[in-house]
Amino acid sequence: MKLLTFTTDPNSRQKLGAHLEGTTIIDMTRAYELVTGSTAPDWFNSVSNLLQGGEPAMALARDIYKKAQGSKDGSLRYDMGKIKFHPPAGDRAKIMCVTMNYAGHAQASGSKPSEDPYYFLKFATVMTAHGQPICHSKTSNKHDSEIELGIIIGKRGKYISREDAMDYVAGYTVVNDFTFRDRRSLSADPNNARLHWFTLKNLDNAFPIGPWLVTKDEIPDPYKLEIKLTLDNDPDHKQIGTTDGMMHKISDLIYHASNGLTLEPGDVIASGTPHEVAFGKERWLKDGDILRAEITGIGALVNPIKAES
Repeated sequence: MKLLTFTTDPNSRQKLGAHLEGTTIIDMTRAYELVTGSTAPDWFNSVSNLLQGGEPAMALARDIYKKAQGSKDGSLRYDMGKIKFHPPAGDRAKIMCVTMNYAGHAQASGSKPSEDPYYFLKFATVMTAHGQPICHSKTSNKHDSEIELGIIIGKRGKYISREDAMDYVAGYTVVNDFTFRDRRSLSADPNNARLHWFTLKNLDNAFPIGPWLVTKDEIPDPYKLEIKLTLDNDPDHKQIGTTDGMMHKISDLIYHASNGLTLEPGDVIASGTPHEVAFGKERWLKDGDILRAEITGIGALVNPIKAES
C-alpha cells in the first residue's frame, strides 16, 4: 500500500488515504465507515496515528483498502491534484540523517567514508509535504538539496539487533535533505572547521518528505532502486543514482540509531544520497525552481522553491 495523510480544504480534518492508481486516492477514513458501518476511530485518520497501532492497525488498513478498491461509491475517491498532502511520518518524528553513506557522495565531497554511520538530526517541524513550497530563506544564498531513500519506523524498539532490524521498518518514502551551504560555521567561530549543524540543516521547510509511505512488502529489495533528482524548469540540472551503493545497510542504520535511543513508530532515517550534490556543480536552488525527487517503486516528491517575503 501507498499510505498518505491529506486534507481536502483548509477547514477539513486530516484523513488517511491510500493511492489507488494514476492520480486517484482512496479516502481510507470514509472507506472504514462504508466497510464497517461505523465511525472511523481517531487513530484511523493519519499515517502518523496508524503507525502507533502497529501491525494490527496496518492489517486492518490492508483489509479496508482491499474491500474499498472495487467500490463504486464516488465519495471514496479523490484526485491527487485536488487534495493537500501532509507528511507521511510521525507528527513528532525523530529525523536521523546519515552523512556520506555512498562512496560516490564521499568522493565528490573529498571525505573518507566512516566505519560506523554518522548521524545528524532534523526537527519534525521542518518536514514539508509533497506539493508544498520550500522557503528560499533570505538568510542563505546557497540552498542545496539531496534526494534520499527514507526509512519509516513501524514499531517501538531499543538496542535492536541487525538480524531483527527489518522487522521494525514500516515502509519507505522519498526525502529531500536541504542544506544551506553558506551556514556551515558560526561567523565568529575561531575554529571554522566546526560545522554549525543547527542552521546548516534546520532552516524552515528543510526536509521535504513524501508523497506517501510505501509499505515494505511492495519493495522487497530496497537496494535496487533508481534515485533521480531533477528540476522541472531546468532539465540539465539533475542527479541520478541507485541505492545499490549504500555502504551502511538499513539493518546497520537501525542497529546504530537504536543503540541507547528508543525508536518510535513514525521516526525517520534518511539513508544518504548516492551521488554528487549541487555544491560540486555550483548550481544553487533559486526562487521559481521546481524540485522533482523520484525513487523507483515509491513515486515523485515535488516541491516548488519560493522566495521568503
